Amino acid sequence: MPASGVVITGAGIVSPLGLDREKTFAAVLEGRCGITRLTAIDCELPEDRDGGEAPALPDDFEPNLPREARYLRKAILDALGESGLRADGRIAGKRCGIIIGTTLHGMRAAGEFLRSNDAGHLSRFLASHVVEAAASDLGFDRFAATTCSACSSSLGSIALGVTMLESGEFDVIIAGGYDPISEYAYAGFNSLRLVAGGPLRPFARDREGMKVSEGYGIVILERAKGAADRGARPLAQIAGFGESADAHHLTQPHPEGEGAARAMQQAIASSGLRPGEINLLVAHATGTPDNDASEYAAMSRVFGEALPQIPCVAFKSHLGHTLGGAGAVELILAAMAMQRQMIPPCANVTSDELQYPGLNLVTGTARPAKIRALMSTSLGFGGANTCVVLTPPGSAAQAPAVHIRQDNSRDVLITGIGVVLPGAIGNEQFLALLSRPQPAIREGVEPLTEDAIAPHLVNARRARRLSEYVKLMLAATSLALADAGVEDVAAFASGCSAILGTTHGSTSYSESYYRQVVEEGVLAANPMLFAEGVPNAGSAHVSLMLGIKGACQTIIGSRTAGLDALSLAMRRIQTGRWDKAIVGAAEEPSALMHGVYTKCGLGADSPACMPFETPGGFVSSSGSVVLVMESRASAQRRSARARGIVSRVSTRWGNKQFAARAVSELLEEIEAPRAIMSSANATWIDAHELAGIRHFAAGREISPAISSMYGHLAETFSVMPLAGIAAGLLSGRLPRLWSSADVTNADGEADEFAVLCSDYRGVCSAASVRRISGADR
Repeated sequence: MPASGVVITGAGIVSPLGLDREKTFAAVLEGRCGITRLTAIDCELPEDRDGGEAPALPDDFEPNLPREARYLRKAILDALGESGLRADGRIAGKRCGIIIGTTLHGMRAAGEFLRSNDAGHLSRFLASHVVEAAASDLGFDRFAATTCSACSSSLGSIALGVTMLESGEFDVIIAGGYDPISEYAYAGFNSLRLVAGGPLRPFARDREGMKVSEGYGIVILERAKGAADRGARPLAQIAGFGESADAHHLTQPHPEGEGAARAMQQAIASSGLRPGEINLLVAHATGTPDNDASEYAAMSRVFGEALPQIPCVAFKSHLGHTLGGAGAVELILAAMAMQRQMIPPCANVTSDELQYPGLNLVTGTARPAKIRALMSTSLGFGGANTCVVLTPPGSAAQAPAVHIRQDNSRDVLITGIGVVLPGAIGNEQFLALLSRPQPAIREGVEPLTEDAIAPHLVNARRARRLSEYVKLMLAATSLALADAGVEDVAAFASGCSAILGTTHGSTSYSESYYRQVVEEGVLAANPMLFAEGVPNAGSAHVSLMLGIKGACQTIIGSRTAGLDALSLAMRRIQTGRWDKAIVGAAEEPSALMHGVYTKCGLGADSPACMPFETPGGFVSSSGSVVLVMESRASAQRRSARARGIVSRVSTRWGNKQFAARAVSELLEEIEAPRAIMSSANATWIDAHELAGIRHFAAGREISPAISSMYGHLAETFSVMPLAGIAAGLLSGRLPRLWSSADVTNADGEADEFAVLCSDYRGVCSAASVRRISGADR
């Protein structure tokens, strides 16, 4: 795979060593360490405990925003200002998107809820709220999503941002990540015995562990040609990236660094360089015994005899572990080191204290060096590994940019569908549910039982410790692979990636874990609930169950997360980055979250209203839908039957006021056919989507047939649009619209249809899908 042709034209950092990247880098260059007594954490820690937290912002800088949104906004504004893209506070004349990585998003709000019992605090909990609060007024009109791959989240977001630019659909991507200092994170890592009592000492013989910290790192990504045309002065160019999954353990790295080594090899190969041409290694280097040993094993495997000649840096020795922000923060610092041809020293360790004599860890003082290429690594829970190779702007090492092939070999096919919903376990039961003579939710929504999905769909022994969210995802994945005709799962998975979506994740585990922390203190945390409750637990367990060795990401915190996962997978397949992927969404039942939606006027205690009627609020439920997506070439190689083809995808980000206009523009962009699946769910979304559909139809002079999954299903958030795709592809028609409103019903065959999904924060995503039958299979 050739290099990306993407450059970094702006960067912003907030870290324990400063409120901007210049202050942070200067402190790192001096060898300073930002670990101190924590004053901004949600609770009081024992006196001997410390970590990293950002300096205070000026009192007049966005004082009404929560901590994570304030600091994230500061980093975004700094990066935009440096890029030269802002005009009157907004980006003008560019097709812009934003994709941000995080581990814990607005988790501090959950702590406020648990202490006050005021569910209103949870309106700030979801990742989509954090991004909206930090950036909704800055002109990012095309895409807005949050990804989680634990501690590799922000480097993963940058890799996804590169693909979005490669697709040709965007001019500018804002990527990076964040995590605030939080008792939730501190208690969890401490319960896993990963937090050091003394300093963070990477690769030292007597290293004890990590230091929990906070950090915010943002980069502005553009295609090199576009940046050059407007006279931008890039900080660095992204020469290549690599992603992998260990498929080994949820919290422990592969002891031989097998997955990390594959990500490193892929990143170097995609850059067009050889391992010996890398002049600087930016290690993940958490300071934990197992992680550092695994990472050293990976570097030894990749670089061999050249490793002792390549300088290595470990920024966490200065900053602590900034979790979801780590990859972006450290990549920016590495780019600054390359720009200035100066390598910062590692703090807290000397060369004679290193366990690995073959590792050239820079210690003592900063040293000058010729850096023509560097590689930065991030390794996360669940074995999620991401590496990025940077070179100077305009470097001769840059290979040709990726282009989407013009033949049909990169067509994106859906070859398998797995459905696990109340009253519909499997595709046949799902079709039966769609044909019921009255709305299924009026008959009552029976919760999914464990007996229905285990042991024949999920390993019963493993299922005992899994959250309901993860069990649902695994069950639907098993059904999707069976529907796709995958017989040798191990062989299929070894070259496969996964990108999943969820609005709420493992809510029950997260609540139980956090409640115990609040009530009993940070030293009482349950390590199992912490590990199994992370947002990317679904993708991690799919990787573990199947042996998936490719990238594993989870799009979190929005109603559009499932459809956004599909759109990102489509772009990866179209550009040739991936050949096949598991794409899905899952939501577990949560009385807590339904109560929050009811308090906000969106939820209801009973299904009194159907779509497009007077908004009365929704009833909610649980479930999962998973799709197997492949390039046409991949499907042909294994003689797979194709159920459908994803023709086009797109997203608009506005706000509630302009939602109808965004829907109309979105349908125009995906060239929507006359059959349209709305995400109407008896809330304000219904009127806005209907107005947008009608505006689009008036311009096309067509009379669209409209449907909605609500009524057949209770509100299942990120699962709903994927359920709509499954319904259209399995039945050849959109399901009956349960509504008394004056809306043209989608009652008839629909071999081509569009699926819409709107989020309560103003994001609307859509996909155009065509059913495949007969000779076209």
